[in-house]
Amino acid sequence: MEKFPQSVIDMMSAGGSTVTCLPVQLDTEDSEAWQSAFFFRLGGQESQRDIRLLKKSTDVFSVGLETDIIEHANATVVLLRLQVFTQKDNPLVGEVLLTPGGAETHYEVLTLLSEQQSLTWFFSDQDYQVIHQQRQPLLKDWQDEFLALRSEAFKRDSIIRLSGKYSAQTAFAEVVSNYALR
Repeated sequence: MEKFPQSVIDMMSAGGSTVTCLPVQLDTEDSEAWQSAFFFRLGGQESQRDIRLLKKSTDVFSVGLETDIIEHANATVVLLRLQVFTQKDNPLVGEVLLTPGGAETHYEVLTLLSEQQSLTWFFSDQDYQVIHQQRQPLLKDWQDEFLALRSEAFKRDSIIRLSGKYSAQTAFAEVVSNYALR
């Protein structure tokens, strides 16, 4: 069984995150192409059923994706809320927070999402062992949404920078402080 790439493991470990979206080069016909991919790490008792379902399935699970912009005084935080319907009435839920004005990688994630033709998802167990992966088409409407998010965040952050109050780290930390693990 293969593991998440070490760079993904390091990033998730350092940030304490269980879901992220990062630019990657996939082993495809066009191995030069980069795309943003989602990485979900599952663990704990509450995830055991999902882990079993993901391990045994070769199907593509339905997904839901909501977006929002959090207008913090110090920077714009883009929210990607993900749902993966491993169970019809109890989906896996994860949120990815991006500060495209403060982290070059976050800006790149949104740029790639606005251009790529498909979304790739990787799921792992607690030990970062890949238990399932899937790819689905990325519709033009969603590409346009990611481009609009990037553009809105960039415009808003430009104004904040002019005021001298810009701090992506402060905005990110304050937004994250409102989260709690169940």
